[in-house]
Amino acid sequence: MKIAHYEQIITPEVGEPVAGYGVNDVTVRIHDDLKLSVLLLDDGESKGAVLGYDLLGLDETFIRKIRRDTAAALACPEENVILSCTHTHSGPHTRSLGRRSANLEYIEKLYRWSSSAVSAAMEKWQETELYFYSCQCDANYNRRYVDGSNSCTFLPHQRTLEPLSNGFTDQELGMLIFNSPETKHPQGVLINFAAHPLASHAPGMGSHQISADYPGALREIMEDNSCWCVFVDGAAGDQFPKDSECGWESVRKCASDLAIAAIKGVCDARRNKEKYLIENPKIKGSIERLTVKLRRDRQQMRQEMPEYAGKRETEVELQFLAFNNDVCLVGVPGEMLAEIGQEIKWHSPYKRTFILYNSTAYLSYLPHANGYVAGGYETAVNSAYIQPFESLKLVNAAVEGMRKLHGPLPEELES
Repeated sequence: MKIAHYEQIITPEVGEPVAGYGVNDVTVRIHDDLKLSVLLLDDGESKGAVLGYDLLGLDETFIRKIRRDTAAALACPEENVILSCTHTHSGPHTRSLGRRSANLEYIEKLYRWSSSAVSAAMEKWQETELYFYSCQCDANYNRRYVDGSNSCTFLPHQRTLEPLSNGFTDQELGMLIFNSPETKHPQGVLINFAAHPLASHAPGMGSHQISADYPGALREIMEDNSCWCVFVDGAAGDQFPKDSECGWESVRKCASDLAIAAIKGVCDARRNKEKYLIENPKIKGSIERLTVKLRRDRQQMRQEMPEYAGKRETEVELQFLAFNNDVCLVGVPGEMLAEIGQEIKWHSPYKRTFILYNSTAYLSYLPHANGYVAGGYETAVNSAYIQPFESLKLVNAAVEGMRKLHGPLPEELES
């Protein structure tokens, strides 16, 4: 297999309103640059790409244009190009919300940056060996505390209750590792982890600085100590980094914990080739479409999410990019709660399955049905757009999509 990697700075100008919190927060300085991480893949028969953006999110129309343009540049099927956003809360407005529309001038720049970054990456092909790896990293927690009466408390608004956090936490750190067949050194890694990147968003200056948050710091640590890194966020809808909203020390702590776990993973995978090497890797992509029902109380909100306002239902996409029958990346249309993401992982036919946040659209939060009963921020009227049982449709469609792409399991398992 051949790969190519390139990083493109996508930092907006100072003075840009900050996405993710209040609409009146305006940036006063650049703490660190936002980047687009491009990873191109060529298995000798098919090409593909993973594009990771240091952005809060992207609308479906923006995603489809970038995906289409990238596929045309690579002369590959569109389903082989998968996007994700890191979900930093310290960047520009790139989603359409009623409170603040996407900055279309910035989006036009993003289209150009994406095209030029893919072109630049295509000049950097190199041979690689592909490994996968998975481990647990205790760097996040579930921000929903549900008491004995099944009543949810949103922990960021009740910090003293954080030690009581009892929700499911997905602490899997998933990796694709690219190793030079010549030097035997790692060339780069793709890291998947589920946590909102808002460690830096402390009251005051921390909330008025442009930053990639912990994914940017993670990339820096990996590059200083091992190799380049592409970060893709997971099913992080209810997952926070530990010591969230506490500033730059929190950023460094989260990034350091993840980097140490990742470097250990690189060591372990390369020393246990028989377990983790993907022999003669082939990439396979697909897109599954399904219709989900929208909440009645959201249908009247004409100003929120123009793509969905007034609709009773909408078509969404799930995207799959697989490497042999070993690893599958699953792109989802919004902020999936970790419980739903874990259901997809549990029922996957692949050895490892990694969820990619805001990959095909931004349909707000994707909660489990009982979350609506318990209440809380993610399922409130101004948060979740889909009806309570629609996430189960997403799980079933994801599992069926993976089964079709993977093919049958060994006969002794299926008989």
